[in-house]
Amino acid sequence: MKNFYSFLIFLFLVASSLSGQRSFSYDITRFFYSSGVSKIEVHYSIPYNLLSYSKSEDGKLRAPLRVDFRFENVETGETLTDTLSLVSEIESYESAKKRHLQAIEQFDVYFKPGNYRMEINVIDRNTGKKIVREEFFNVSKLEEKLTMSDIELATKIEADTTSGKFTKNGLIVIPNPSSVFGSGREMLYFYVEIYNLEMNEIPYQVYFTIVDKDGNIINKIGPQEKVKEKESNVGIEVGGLNVVAVKPGYYTLRINIEDGENVVIGEKHFRIQSADSREVEEAKDYFSETEKQYYDRIEYIASDKELSEYKALSDTGKIEFLKRFWLRRDPNRVTPENEAIQVFIERINYAEDNFSSPFKQGYYTDRGRIYIKYGPPETIERHPFKIDFDPYEVWEYFSYGGYRFIFSDFTGDGEFFLVFSSTGKEPSFANWKKYAPEDKGVMQGEQ
Repeated sequence: MKNFYSFLIFLFLVASSLSGQRSFSYDITRFFYSSGVSKIEVHYSIPYNLLSYSKSEDGKLRAPLRVDFRFENVETGETLTDTLSLVSEIESYESAKKRHLQAIEQFDVYFKPGNYRMEINVIDRNTGKKIVREEFFNVSKLEEKLTMSDIELATKIEADTTSGKFTKNGLIVIPNPSSVFGSGREMLYFYVEIYNLEMNEIPYQVYFTIVDKDGNIINKIGPQEKVKEKESNVGIEVGGLNVVAVKPGYYTLRINIEDGENVVIGEKHFRIQSADSREVEEAKDYFSETEKQYYDRIEYIASDKELSEYKALSDTGKIEFLKRFWLRRDPNRVTPENEAIQVFIERINYAEDNFSSPFKQGYYTDRGRIYIKYGPPETIERHPFKIDFDPYEVWEYFSYGGYRFIFSDFTGDGEFFLVFSSTGKEPSFANWKKYAPEDKGVMQGEQ
């Protein structure tokens, strides 16, 4: 390894969770490479449940995908782009779910000091669905003092003399871009490089500390004496911490390096997550942030059988059910969006804006329910003032083969109740003629 000079890198964490990751997660780790140049490692993971698989001739399930990278120097406008074509392969959905399978990849680039913008596009080639992520990061100038690289968190670190994409300095380092550990990932591994150590034979000291989000120390190890490499001012620190006894929550790994009077401290955030909460969040990230607000409000559009099945499921089962529920209703699976849930969201918002009363949200009113379930009617008759009747409305849906609904504001507080329905799918008042003329119960085309 070359003799290195100091290099200051600000710690940086990117972990998106469309959602954990449940989601597509990514992380940027920066290492000093040579004078004036940094090696930028972009680690990313794509969970199996974000992709669409098709069965090949050998019986395996495969999902082809494309990953587009674009880097831009925000000061000079210079850009760098690249495209990777990948294939995710699983034996079955059941085994993939049990093992929480995800495709782990790494992309390396080399940059001079500056401010950069990175954009990642992940495209599912079976459906055309796209995940887009964007982040800004900084590569700092060199300084003549003790410093360290970003801390890379990993699920595995072992000696390896090969030259694979995850190999560096005689080690294979399998990254964990989500920075999530816990059930199934009880060992938290880390890799960090130290630059500008004093050129002497005096060992340097290393301390490892885990602190919670309130700053309380959960675990502390050290000091550990580390021998310096001859004729090199660079050190490499790797290790593993067992986090099986750490409660679910958000934590920080803090690494202190002391070389004589010189001190440098690095930090990396991570999360401990239980198996149950991980499964729920992985499934939830199938939906966008907007869709998550509405995806489980299916009581108006699901069949009785579907609702019965849904209510009997666990939290994880419910999310998996909802994924299938909305996929079956997607009218155009080749587009990135699920138009069915988009229309559903638009209808809910319309009901909230137009049918809310001082005492009830539009979603829970009769007009709101009918609108969400059937959409906008072809015709609406509004009768705000009638001598013999309270204000009422008549809605007609010709596209459903002839549905007519009559709503009456018989309480006088602005909420219209469904009093008549021409279909047995919706309830009617036995005395509905008290609230509207008898001829209003007949479709226009039938008169």
